[in-house]
Amino acid sequence: MSPPTDGIILLAKQSGITSFSSLWQIKNALGTKKIGHTGTLDTFAEGLLVVLAGRFTRLGSYVTDCGKEYEALVVFGAETDTLDPDGSIISEAPFPVFQAVLDSLPAFRGNIQQRPPVYSAVHVSGQRASDRMRKGEAVELPLRPVFVYSLEVVSAFTPDNRAAQPGLPIARMILRISCSKGTYIRSLARDIALACGSCAHLGALRRTRIGPFSLSDAAGQSMLAPFATVLPAKYGVGDKPPVTSASEIIASVRDFDPALADAVGLNSIVLESGRIDDFMNGKTLIPTWFTRDADLYRSGRKSAVFCSGRFIGAVSFRGETPVYEFVTGRET
Repeated sequence: MSPPTDGIILLAKQSGITSFSSLWQIKNALGTKKIGHTGTLDTFAEGLLVVLAGRFTRLGSYVTDCGKEYEALVVFGAETDTLDPDGSIISEAPFPVFQAVLDSLPAFRGNIQQRPPVYSAVHVSGQRASDRMRKGEAVELPLRPVFVYSLEVVSAFTPDNRAAQPGLPIARMILRISCSKGTYIRSLARDIALACGSCAHLGALRRTRIGPFSLSDAAGQSMLAPFATVLPAKYGVGDKPPVTSASEIIASVRDFDPALADAVGLNSIVLESGRIDDFMNGKTLIPTWFTRDADLYRSGRKSAVFCSGRFIGAVSFRGETPVYEFVTGRET
């Protein structure tokens, strides 16, 4: 039996490789080039990639808009230009006292204004900020709003590797963070340290959740070491990161169903089976083609369309008039 070429695949990205290069495992396992992920992880970072294959690639923006969860190792005393372990140290400062760090955290929960790292994919006049920095250009990124739902200290350690106490300085700590799309954890580490009179960078980062999707369900997650026990690897020429087996990837392919639709912000509506050709061919939509709750007309959300249990596209409503957002397998 041929492997599926349409579906949602959860993949555990290894540190030391790019998100894009991680996708070859899925392309090879499924025998398709029509693949896209829904949120890049930096090369040093590891964790969950939600990958869309075949006709499901049109769902990319909906998954990307979901909230994220991370584990982050904050290393105090030195800030790098990239705010991660691959950068060069640009400033150093004394370690902060643990109580000062704890006292600073409430200011970083809820709605906050955050300045993205200059080494980031944020565009400045049509080019990535990171590309401009590598050309030697000066980059100043504006503050922008993000939302931090939760921010918790998992563990913290003194410079001599003892468990942190309120009155003692700390050299590193692990945070668990739940946040909105667009939040930079590197910036969060930088700003927490600055609020305590110190400086910091991320030593390791693991994404554990995107919306309804969890790293614990991802293909290859068993190959990840316990977080922050092994610092991010740097794979050179000829080095190979661990590879997830094709059978594990194929077994992990999942469909898009009404429960997932709701979790990514879409209503679910059902198209009459006799109208599927009209829908797939872009015929003008008629409200009576759909079985739906009357109050959904007032919801303001876009709707995922299912027919005979199969996801076939998305529509929005202008009053009671349905309008195509997209049809799977056909550009609109």
